[in-house]
Amino acid sequence: MKIYGFSTFNVTKVLFVAEEIGLDYDYVALNPNQAEQKLPEHLSRHPMGKVPALEHDGRYLFESAAICRYLARISHSSLYDGDAYEKSVIDAWVDLSAIHIGRWLGSIAFNEIVLHGMMGQPLNEETIGEARQFLSEQLPAVEQQLSLNSFLAGDHLTIADAILASLVQLHEITSFEIEPWPNIQRWYASVRGRPAYQRALDHFPDGKLFGL
Repeated sequence: MKIYGFSTFNVTKVLFVAEEIGLDYDYVALNPNQAEQKLPEHLSRHPMGKVPALEHDGRYLFESAAICRYLARISHSSLYDGDAYEKSVIDAWVDLSAIHIGRWLGSIAFNEIVLHGMMGQPLNEETIGEARQFLSEQLPAVEQQLSLNSFLAGDHLTIADAILASLVQLHEITSFEIEPWPNIQRWYASVRGRPAYQRALDHFPDGKLFGL
């Protein structure tokens, strides 16, 4: 099993799940500065030329949430278990995190880190403001859920927590703050402090997202 990537939050999700399960895998670091993710051999793994990508038994899989589900399924892991309803609850929090919260946190990160920090372009305050507004409307649902449960889908860690925590980690390197949300802070500290999370980050230069 091989996981292809570089130091982004989407790769963190997959590495954390793999480490939490205890899978035997090789991490293959691609160099985005040389556009290795756009080379033909990687396009055969991921048709959009992005990361992460998974190679297992001669087959490839892309999209971080799909990879997380796959790793948990083949391992019969408690990270994605239960009956049809219980798995759908996990899926609901995965989708809320990836489709909605992830969109807006990703927008802030892209503007502040990539466009401004790496490319020297002015900050797009309008775009960042829009992202903050949507997050202020969406995060109360997460805060409420975590006031009732230790983790997003109940009383134990699931892939939903892995996916959202990797996104929330962006607050460490952007202007986004989680101080208004005490339950999210408590939950994030719990997930971020797991040894498997640190082992996932150890694959990155200096153990940091985007090398920051």
